[in-house]
Parts: sequence; structure tokens; C-alpha cells
Amino acid sequence: MTAEAISPQATSRADRRWLSRDWLPWLGLVLPMVLLTILALRDLDMYSLWRDEVSSVVFAKGSLGDLLTIIGRDRQEVGLANMATYYLILHFWLLLGENEATIRLLSVIFGVASVVPVFFVARRIGGWLAAGLAAGIFVLIPFVIHYNQEARGYSLAILLAAAMTWLLLIGIERREQWWPWLAYGVLAALGLYVHFFLALVVAAHGLWVLATRQVPPWRSTLTAVVPFALAVAPMPFIVAEFGAEHGWIPPLNVNRVLVAMQKLAGGPLLLIALPTLLAIGAVIRRRDPRYWLLVASTAGPVLAVIAVSLVKPMLIPRYLVVVLPSLAVAAGVTLAVLRPPLLRAPMAAGLAVALLVSLPNAYFTATNIDWRTAGRWLAEEAEPGDKIVMQSWRDSPLDYYMQRSGPSAILERIGFDEARAGQEDRVWLALFGLEEPAVSQTVAELLLRYDVLEKRTFGPRATIFLLRPL
Repeated sequence: MTAEAISPQATSRADRRWLSRDWLPWLGLVLPMVLLTILALRDLDMYSLWRDEVSSVVFAKGSLGDLLTIIGRDRQEVGLANMATYYLILHFWLLLGENEATIRLLSVIFGVASVVPVFFVARRIGGWLAAGLAAGIFVLIPFVIHYNQEARGYSLAILLAAAMTWLLLIGIERREQWWPWLAYGVLAALGLYVHFFLALVVAAHGLWVLATRQVPPWRSTLTAVVPFALAVAPMPFIVAEFGAEHGWIPPLNVNRVLVAMQKLAGGPLLLIALPTLLAIGAVIRRRDPRYWLLVASTAGPVLAVIAVSLVKPMLIPRYLVVVLPSLAVAAGVTLAVLRPPLLRAPMAAGLAVALLVSLPNAYFTATNIDWRTAGRWLAEEAEPGDKIVMQSWRDSPLDYYMQRSGPSAILERIGFDEARAGQEDRVWLALFGLEEPAVSQTVAELLLRYDVLEKRTFGPRATIFLLRPL
């Protein structure tokens, strides 16, 4: 396949109808951006920051020197290098404020901006109608909405994945121009430290370039390869230092794959509808290498993660959000080229129903624990000399919200054995997360030695006791 094979197609009949009014095609970009903004801003500050979001804020508040360090990065102060770019941006964003809505608004901005490259990638491959359909599909995918509302780097990863695909198409069409390749290389380098899984998108792009023999001139190749190669260079050291960090991921099995794919797609209906459109498009557009770029960018990272997970488990649905822009574009392009129109209408309607039915899945919460109220209560009621017993590592957001309520509100932690000795005047017992039998027995023994002065719940399996020894 040659460069001529991927030159822009002539305007289709459907496009000519769209272009009959100059402003009409742009509604396909503007309306989805407005819709995603509305959906992402919905109840943005309703829930407390959960553990990973608290980690983002805590790490982002580190020193610039630590945040800019990649090799030898202080895991406790500024987190792993996996989201280093996001933490650095968030560091400056926090100057605007530290309430939940402000912190999460950064992700909303990245997410809404990602509609732009999705729209223009679809425009290059399938025309104006495809662009509008792709943008509309993209903004209704539940994972897109959900991670626009979370103070993590995933919406930025989605933006970069879409932007790199756009730049790749521009670079292929303008082979003699070096700037798209330089921009691609810089975004790939930065994106690697937004989430390591963006490397899988780069790999899919590289394999597509080689398979379609679209390798650019050597100067353009260097401008893309050098920045990314420099970013990749520290990876062996990072893996050697933190390679065991994902030991919590369970082993792979068929059920885990199905559940993960269902979550990634947004629900069982979308798990059927979106891959079906991707496959139909591959048949209809089999002679268009640009469509195979979408297939590679969607299926490549997923298959790679499943293959690696056979040896070292890595399959977590949110890690694969980088494939969603290409999946949405493929669905939009396929719907736009379906013939006859009588077939296109019911398929578009069926996909619209699947997206709307799945929309509530966008608003699932990692935890319904009201850390914010719990932290405020402890900060207000704790007295000098009080101690606190916490059940597990899941309690870290409580420290954050206590400190946010008052810098001096952090209570000294003691263990269950020390609390059972009954030497403290007042002890707070904070129970969050799963109640394992051994822990429950220990808690029961502790409560037998104390009077319960007060007890409050802050969500499912979330209880705080104020205790005084008998």
C-alpha cells in the first residue's frame, strides 16, 4: 500500500448534503464537546476523593525537583514515574484550589479536548458525517465520561492517544514535512509518563507504518524516534526498581478477560455493538490502510496486554482507555459508509440505544465512603492525646481529609495490640473496606474492652468508633 492509497477520499454524497450549509458540519464537533462537558461536570464534587485520587493530590504537592526526577524517584513523596507528567501538570493546577470540583476539573478539560482529535481523525478517514458520528459515540462511552471525572491521568492519556493518531495521519499525508513527526515524538515521550500503556499505542502505530510501507523520510523518522527513545531509555531502571508494584493484580482467566472487556466497552450491549462495527468496517474498508490503523490502535494494545498477562498479570480495564478514541472513530466511520442507508439507520439507532442504556455505568464510584465528612468529624472532635486504630491501607484518604480540615488534626496511629492494652484515655477505631474474619475477630475483642462513646457510619462498611477503656 502506498501513500497515494491513503490520500483523502472524494466528498461522498452524504458529505455533500452535510456541506450544503457551511456551519452544519462543525456541529458534529461542537455539540459532542458541549455534551461531554455537561456529562463530566455532573455532580463533579459529590463524592470524596478516593484513595488513588488522594495519591494524585499528595504526590502533585511534592517539590518540583522530585516531580522532575524519573530514575530514583521517591515513591513515597511523588509516586511512580507512571503518571509523572500528570502529577507535574496537577502541581501547578492546584494553585487554583483544592476542592474536589477544582481538582477534577483538570481531567474534564483534557477529556473535552480529546473530542477534537477524534473528530478530525474520523474526518480524514471517513468525511464529515463520520466525524460527527465518531465524536458523538466517543463522548457517550461510559469510561470516557467516568475518567473525565477522576483526578488521575487517564483522560490525559486518552487525549494523547487520539492526538498521536491524528498527527500520524497528517505526517503520512505530508511526508516531506517534519513538524508532524516531531510533534508526534514529543507527545509520545510525554505520554509515556502519563501512562506506560501509551507505549502500546506507539507500538501499534509503528507496526502499521511498517506493514503499510509508509515509513517517512529519514529526517522525519528521526524527529519522531529520538524524543520517544530518550523517554524509553530509563524504563529498564524503572522496571528493575518498581517491577513488583502490580503484584496485586489477580491471575488471568477467561472470566476476567470478559469482565474487563465489558467494563472497557461500557456494558454488555456496547461490548457487542462496538467490536461488531469495528469488524464490519474492516470488511467494508479493507482496501483503506487508514482504517487498519484504527484496528491496530484498538485491538493491538488489548491483545498485547492479554498476552503479557498470561505470564505477568497486567489486565486492568482502566489501563486500556487509550484504545477508546480509535474504537469510537472506527464505529463512526463504519456507520457513515454503510450501504444502503436503510441499513445504516437501524444500526445507528441500535448503537444509540446501547450507549444511552449504558450511560449510568459512567457514574460508578470506586468507593462510596464519605471520607470528607469522616475527616471533618475527626478533626473537629479529636482531643490532644487521642490515638487512632486503622484497619488497613484503605484508610489513607482519612488522613488527607483530616489534614485538609486542620493541619494539626492528624492523630497518632497505634496498632490493635497496643489499643487492647487499654493504656489510652480515648481511642478512635476506624474500620473501612472489606472485613476479613481475622480482622473482625480482633475488632470484636477490642470492643469488649472499651465503652463506645460514639459511633458513626460513612458509607457501606465504613464505621468510626470513639472508645474509652472500661
